Amino acid sequence: MIRIFYLIILLTSIAFSQGTKILNLKCEYLQSPNNIDVSDPRFSWEIKSEIRGQKQIAFQILVSDNKNHLGNLWNSDKIKSSQSSQIIYEGKPLQSNRQYFWKVKIWDKDNNQIESEVSEFWTSILDTLLWQAKWIGAGPSKEYFPWTRFFQSIKEEKELPDTVKHNGRSLLLRNQFNANNKIKNARIFITGLGFYELFINGNRIGDHYLSPAKTNYRKEILYDTYDVTENLNKGKNAIGIHLGNGWFNPYKKWWQPYRMQWFGAKRAYLQLHIEYENGEKEVITSNENWKYSEGPILYSCIYDGEIYDANEEIENWSTINFDDTNWQNVNIVQSPGGKLKSHTMPPVKIMKVFEPVKIYENGKNVQVYDMGQNFAGTIKLKVRGKKGTKIKLQFAEDIKENGTIDITSNEHAKAQAIYILKGNGTEIYQPHFTYFGYKYVEVTYEGEKPDIEKIEGLALYTSIENTGKFNCSNETINKIHNATVWSQKSNMIGYPMDCPQRDERLGWFGDVQVTIEEAMFNFDTPQFYMNWLSGIKSNQNIDGDIPIISPRPYIWDEGVEWSSTYIILIWKFYQYFGDEKILKTHYTAMKSYIDFLNGISDNYIMKPGWIGDWGSLVKDWKEGEPVSVPTAFYFWNSEILSHIAGILNYNEDEIYFKELAEKIIKSYNTKFFNTETKDYNDGSQMANAFPLYLDIVPQEYKQEVLNNLVDDIVNENNGHLTTGVLGSKYMIDALVQNERQDIAYLLATQKGYPSWSDMVEKYTTMCEFWTLKQSHNHVMTGSIDAFFYKSLAGINIDENSFGCEKIFIKPYLPDDMSYVNASINTIKGEVKSSWEKKKDKIIFNISIPVNSTAEIYLPLSDNKEIYENGILANQNNDIEFIGQSDSYLKYLVQSGEYNFIIK
Repeated sequence: MIRIFYLIILLTSIAFSQGTKILNLKCEYLQSPNNIDVSDPRFSWEIKSEIRGQKQIAFQILVSDNKNHLGNLWNSDKIKSSQSSQIIYEGKPLQSNRQYFWKVKIWDKDNNQIESEVSEFWTSILDTLLWQAKWIGAGPSKEYFPWTRFFQSIKEEKELPDTVKHNGRSLLLRNQFNANNKIKNARIFITGLGFYELFINGNRIGDHYLSPAKTNYRKEILYDTYDVTENLNKGKNAIGIHLGNGWFNPYKKWWQPYRMQWFGAKRAYLQLHIEYENGEKEVITSNENWKYSEGPILYSCIYDGEIYDANEEIENWSTINFDDTNWQNVNIVQSPGGKLKSHTMPPVKIMKVFEPVKIYENGKNVQVYDMGQNFAGTIKLKVRGKKGTKIKLQFAEDIKENGTIDITSNEHAKAQAIYILKGNGTEIYQPHFTYFGYKYVEVTYEGEKPDIEKIEGLALYTSIENTGKFNCSNETINKIHNATVWSQKSNMIGYPMDCPQRDERLGWFGDVQVTIEEAMFNFDTPQFYMNWLSGIKSNQNIDGDIPIISPRPYIWDEGVEWSSTYIILIWKFYQYFGDEKILKTHYTAMKSYIDFLNGISDNYIMKPGWIGDWGSLVKDWKEGEPVSVPTAFYFWNSEILSHIAGILNYNEDEIYFKELAEKIIKSYNTKFFNTETKDYNDGSQMANAFPLYLDIVPQEYKQEVLNNLVDDIVNENNGHLTTGVLGSKYMIDALVQNERQDIAYLLATQKGYPSWSDMVEKYTTMCEFWTLKQSHNHVMTGSIDAFFYKSLAGINIDENSFGCEKIFIKPYLPDDMSYVNASINTIKGEVKSSWEKKKDKIIFNISIPVNSTAEIYLPLSDNKEIYENGILANQNNDIEFIGQSDSYLKYLVQSGEYNFIIK
């Protein structure tokens, strides 16, 4: 009888827990990573449940180096907590190049125990003493580094007694070794500068492109990790490395602070760790025994493109049977100076293949292929032709009415690839160490006409998952959303770029700042941003200043409104992911930056820099205007640091930064606010919107400043904006915060110049300027996409409860829209919000993840009743009425799926 009783209890527990599962186990924000280089990784998981109000009340993590003995390295024991992310490893020390296993048990709200599947992760090189490899290449063993560690101009280099020799041709490196026993596992740790391709026994390893990602190579160098167990043979093996210039060894014409810096000749660093079945271990490294030869790429440049001569290919060069007698011995070259760091950020890959949607015939020797979408990437050409035939591929974003390409937006970048056929049947060509921003590719040739069998456009970007979804009944908004997503993809090639087509492609801070929310809604960004932030921190100047572009070596440049992105991004990262470790990692650097700002301020006022509200349409606007903006950012930085200091229990700092912020507000309002006109600074949209967004307008004047802003939009500019990069983000936010979603929606959907609609009627990505001149693939104007998620779908993260513990669902329902569908993936799981207007009712479908709560705001309508899951809201025990405003009824809900109907 007792056994039956306990069996019933067990079965009941299982039945209750069947609707609850543990999913998406992650280590350092990654699923089953193979290259963790931190000794205290963070764990997280999501809980999916069919049960409303489900909660985790406790958890237990088990970590092991043996899948059958989980917990032998760390058994956290049962911890009463709802925390399901940012759990830091506290077990025995992790070893380099080891495989580890882990799982989690949770207890739900009814104390049912639920177990996850077993996940795994590998470490890379944790102990730097394990590095045995040598940097190898064909360049000189030592190269001159200026005191700044890079040449800021070509003139610097010309003053040297021995000029730097540049070789744009690709480089082949190879070596052979014997694996004397049966291999249990083998892992390679490799980097090649500028970019590399790895081969073993004639086969290309991995699907990475343009690797490693660009960094300031004097401070940090990323290396990749590959499991090559299945690629090696018992006995002889050959390793090959193909090197291109990349960002490391650019042509001298690009040696400019705002373009590219020279770091040295091409070089590689490799270490192969082999563990044999008999327990023996062996390490194969790049060293003086390797050999080199010139590769088939005659010319390689990020901006200009590539010249590839198939006749210069060396057949079977990376196989064991190749005779390298005539190859030269490599040189042992100096390290570029940077610390080796694992490339844990997802690599750049081919993420989508485009087929041409149209072909223009422009004369006997010219064809133009329209890929249907502007994107960043490369191309794949399948062709047959006569030996020596030269095919030129010219890339462009735009096309003229006569069907010829318009390369204006490429500016000084040649943006072309040239392929010289070897003439032995079908040949496949794909550029190796460069990329292009394009929608159109023009194909011309010299010599006898080749037979182009196929052309494909290959979209390249950092392989982070596109996790957000949005669509609605307004096709213009859908176009803006899709254009924003593609602009974001196009500008995530190892770091956040401004544009992929012209001779720039830089990590401008302002572009990142205004798109942080949009990017976090649309993509799985943690590792991407962590890598970028690490580079900023390592590159901070000795006086505390932060650059306005990264990655690149530090140079002094004005622009507080740009460099403030460092602190803003860290704060947004914490709000969204609840990651206290990132606050601790960057706290000293952030504090030093505020000290720097203190040093250059005058009575708490910052002088204007040269950027300002970039792209502003204000009449007679000059770069740096409105001049009030840098001081407002000075305040914002100080306010954020006060919050962060409080979270980290630095009580004195918290008080100091809070008082500093109050002093800045006082000086700011004294200096820039006109009490007669109720305007800030020049009275422009940005000048008035930004203090409203930051909530630093004196309370007694707040409504009047808002009225002036609305009047400027509606009456002075006929419902159009005059803002640039910054203002177009913060004005929308300021309007929403002050319950003027109607004006924000007017701007978002406005027709004609200047508007987002005007942009997407012509282009498939976002443009740099409202004039539609210059770049047609700048994501910064896509900042409006956050408004679609936050206002139209109503998904908002409570900025005072971190890691998405509390969510607000507050949709705005314009009269001319009939539906919205949206979802985002948070650190706790998926949040969904959709609504649809029917003839006599409005339907809302909302999903809140386990361990989160939500306040739901439903529009207040006279003589209407609200039902949830078929039950009158005021009679439904699953929801709690918590208040009413002029426009909304507010309800508190726990996790689960909810269906509200207003009828």
